[in-house]
Amino acid sequence: MTQTLDARSRIAQFDRPQVTDPGAVAASEVQARAKFGRFAITFGIAFAILYTVFERLNWPLFTYHPAVGKLDFWMQPARSGEGPPMYWYGWLVLSGAAALVLAWIATVIKEKWLQRATVFGCVLAILWSSAFGFSTYMDERTSFDADLVKWLAWVTAIPTVLVAGAISYFVPLEWARRTWTSWLLVMPIGGLVILGYSLKTYFLR
Repeated sequence: MTQTLDARSRIAQFDRPQVTDPGAVAASEVQARAKFGRFAITFGIAFAILYTVFERLNWPLFTYHPAVGKLDFWMQPARSGEGPPMYWYGWLVLSGAAALVLAWIATVIKEKWLQRATVFGCVLAILWSSAFGFSTYMDERTSFDADLVKWLAWVTAIPTVLVAGAISYFVPLEWARRTWTSWLLVMPIGGLVILGYSLKTYFLR
């Protein structure tokens, strides 16, 4: 008899609706929103930087030949009888995939490291793009070998990485926290300026 009553009480417990703590539910919702905010902001900043870098370095994930409807992996030059290739889709896909990975990483690391990493990436993008733009400007104004100028642009990556690392390390964490979301506006605008300058020959024809 006692065993029967005990079994019935256990069944009754399973039948009852589970009572949840409203405070715990609210905390989990806040945490989920915070993670989504990290993901979205990091994706927006990373995508703008990566797309500009991949376009400047001409690193598409694939090359599309619209005249013949063919896809080739990575960057492939134009071939006779197949018309001009398109790299735009390849830049978009590669930038989106890489930005998704970085955005996911942003949801699992500590906030202070995320903000310092964002400062590092953005400062590096600004410094290196400025050095790259200067080398391109000198290439257009001088008779130096273009390959030498491009090599110098890669060499400038070494000091820009060191400077960006120093800035991100010594910058106050409170400043990094306040300006973190501002990079979401700054970096796409900077990327558009660089892309516009690189495509100016198509507008000035």
